[in-house]
Amino acid sequence: MLVLLGLVLCLVSADALTAFPPKFQVGKLNGDVVVRCNTSVQHVSWTQNGEPEPMAEVVAEGQTLTILGVDLPAAGNYSCWAGPVLLDSTYVVVGGTGKEGMNVSCQAESYRGSFHCTWTGPRSAVFRARLTRSDGSLGQWVPAAGRWGRFSASLADPSFCPFAEELRPMELQLEGLSDTSYLNFSFHFFVRDIVRPDPPQELTVQWRGEQLHLTWAPPASWPLPKSYFALLYRLQYELRNGTQRCPHPAASLPEPGRFPCLPTLSPGTELWSCPVPHPHRLTPAALVPPAPPGCDLPRLQVDRYVEGTEELRLQGRVRRVRISCQDPYANPAWSPWSTWQDVGAVRQPRLRAR
Repeated sequence: MLVLLGLVLCLVSADALTAFPPKFQVGKLNGDVVVRCNTSVQHVSWTQNGEPEPMAEVVAEGQTLTILGVDLPAAGNYSCWAGPVLLDSTYVVVGGTGKEGMNVSCQAESYRGSFHCTWTGPRSAVFRARLTRSDGSLGQWVPAAGRWGRFSASLADPSFCPFAEELRPMELQLEGLSDTSYLNFSFHFFVRDIVRPDPPQELTVQWRGEQLHLTWAPPASWPLPKSYFALLYRLQYELRNGTQRCPHPAASLPEPGRFPCLPTLSPGTELWSCPVPHPHRLTPAALVPPAPPGCDLPRLQVDRYVEGTEELRLQGRVRRVRISCQDPYANPAWSPWSTWQDVGAVRQPRLRAR
């Protein structure tokens, strides 16, 4: 029974690595590697991936095993035994930078110091991640989830202060083991550059006379106070004939006229609603361009961009609305859209005859 149990624990071939091993050792290609058995037993036997004859030239001496001229076939799980009893195991891999094609990307939903990172790597690899925090301290290793060569990990910096200026970037250290190789990569970033808010919440629709009154709230994950962590909101609405109004920077600000982004449209005027630069950098001429080449959108009026308030009034035959947001002072990434809010389900009050 002990022999069978030992074989189950140790017959882990290099291509079946599913978690970061407790012990591993990195060797240089064609260099020697010394593996030590953590035991008081003086005479032990060795296996590589469960096989008593390793695919490498080895020299066993007491509690140590020297692997001569390590190459890729020599990589794998080396275990020491006392008869049928498994004593210790060390995973041996060949060193390499592993930077090529990893494509690391991190994203935070707010300035609370927590974020999620994804990257690519060999399908046979397992990874773990560790954060060098904003105060210079090292975080704990976090095991990464992986599937078909895509990996991810969620990390947090409890020392991060959302009100303080970021003077130094954070460092994300990735460490991985493939079936034969060691992978190591560092990624530096500022939190302000990776923030992408969650969708706004509590979007409500009410009729007030002939005007549609919209109200909403910031994402629940967004930090407070709102006066300090301002958001720019983007409303997209659809007409009752089914035509969708696509995003276009038109601003409605607390100070009317501060922005040249709400032109007065004469009857029959139509605008192309294709993406253009940030509203703070628009000129009036940018609001009425001709249809750009390859822009396959209907001719529509512009949507609304709103900053500094969480309500808006609309006129017209609106069918449904949705909303997203961004931090206008940092990363310009927009949040995902909220779910569509059906205006048809909101009853419009009848006007009283005078």
